[in-house]
Amino acid sequence: MANDSTSDYFALVSSHGEEHIDSQAIEAGLLAAIADTGAQASRRQEYISMILSRFVYSVQDRHTARATSLALTLLKTLGRQIDDTNELGTERAISGLLSLALDLKSQVEIDNEQADYAVDGCNEALTCVANTMLLLPKCRPLFADIHGADTINKILQSGATQTTAFLCGRCLFLSIESPKSAEYCVDDLDLPKTLAQTICGFLDRESDKSDRFSPQQVMNELFKAAMSLCVYYPRDTPQGSSDDALSPEHAVKLLDILQISLDTLFALPLANGHLADPARQAIGIALNFPTLSPDPILHCWLPPKSSGAESERYRYVDRIYHLFATLAATSDESYKAEITPLALVLVRLVTEQPDVRQRLFYRVYPQNTEDYSALPEDRPGLSGTLVRLMRIPEGGMLSGAIGDFLLALLGQDVSKFILAVGYGNAAGYMLARGIAIPDSVIRQVRESVDSNLVDPVTGRYLDQDMDRELANMTDEEKEREAERLFVLFERLNKTGFIKVDNPVRTAMESGRFQEIDEESS
Repeated sequence: MANDSTSDYFALVSSHGEEHIDSQAIEAGLLAAIADTGAQASRRQEYISMILSRFVYSVQDRHTARATSLALTLLKTLGRQIDDTNELGTERAISGLLSLALDLKSQVEIDNEQADYAVDGCNEALTCVANTMLLLPKCRPLFADIHGADTINKILQSGATQTTAFLCGRCLFLSIESPKSAEYCVDDLDLPKTLAQTICGFLDRESDKSDRFSPQQVMNELFKAAMSLCVYYPRDTPQGSSDDALSPEHAVKLLDILQISLDTLFALPLANGHLADPARQAIGIALNFPTLSPDPILHCWLPPKSSGAESERYRYVDRIYHLFATLAATSDESYKAEITPLALVLVRLVTEQPDVRQRLFYRVYPQNTEDYSALPEDRPGLSGTLVRLMRIPEGGMLSGAIGDFLLALLGQDVSKFILAVGYGNAAGYMLARGIAIPDSVIRQVRESVDSNLVDPVTGRYLDQDMDRELANMTDEEKEREAERLFVLFERLNKTGFIKVDNPVRTAMESGRFQEIDEESS
């Protein structure tokens, strides 16, 4: 028989068979096996089955929490390279590992001497489950079939370290991938409440240096699980509706997730000028919710006034707007992905809440401050910044989201929208959204603002555009410009995008144009 003090665990088991092995020999053998996992590659599946049989399916070698933790560490290492034939991907293995994780978690308060090992063992068991679902996606439905989320819910409810909570979030995120699994988590487990309470516990927590994951990393992973619930929970969106928000009835069931998302956005500062990772997840989650009804949803977005403090009612709106305005003012294009969801959330708030629209309108367009002597994109303040963002080449979703926000802010009035941003800046957005130019704009081609005329194409005082451009043009350049405009209006009429009398043709027919004699010029 091999010397128990020098044999690795697998040699130890082979030499002892079904005989009892004392805990010290098991621990020493596991440490030896962990130190030399490369030598076990050829018999990987055999050794995985051995650990499962003696530690997971039974308590045969589960003498101490330390031994169990070491065995699971070894199992995790062996399980990093698995295929469809591996036993780790079976229902029995996943169920056994989850039960073992919960059992180890319950030992933390019972055995103080082995508490740290019990926590480590719980984490290693959860890591094995998460890695298996990551490497073998086909086994994810098995997690749902055995109600694995129930075990994760219990672990989170009992209080979890940063690493344990992170791994719970990872398991939930990987496993919630169907309406059936989401409904079970929401309707049967009330998982949104557990996730919200756990996230809240990490919101103001100082980082534990001994943990593998920071509080913000933990929150981010739990928010990913919460997002999966929002995405897969049935929508019941009315047929023909373009709004993909959750129905009010279903949104109420996820109310705790909305509340913690808004609280996170309110509490977390920008990190190096960017949204912190949990805040990015939170704003994405908020996009799934309506703002109008029922009252619990409305009061999440706009808490009832307390002691007459108006700022309290709008604290979440103001915070989202502040983040939006701050990020929009940066010139770094890496911020585009962060600005877009903020803009889309504001679009919903502005569209559905008239008081929010009025509040934000005067922040974007302060009274008596619009400078119509400058082009809209050159104006100071946020209004000019937003027009510039609309003009970004290949702006993608950002340009559309900014256009949606400004149009909603202006009460969906296309005429005001064109005057505010200039048709030249609005044309691409309007074409992408299928918005036609209103007849009133086509007929008037201008509108009175403080007794001055504003050119809807540029969004600037008409006389300044004409004076500046005409003063620097020769007669030949004026004629070429007239010909260019003539061709342009003819093309627009032929495409059907606008139907309007060609102003150049009208001018020529009325005798207001005189052809220049090239010899005398």
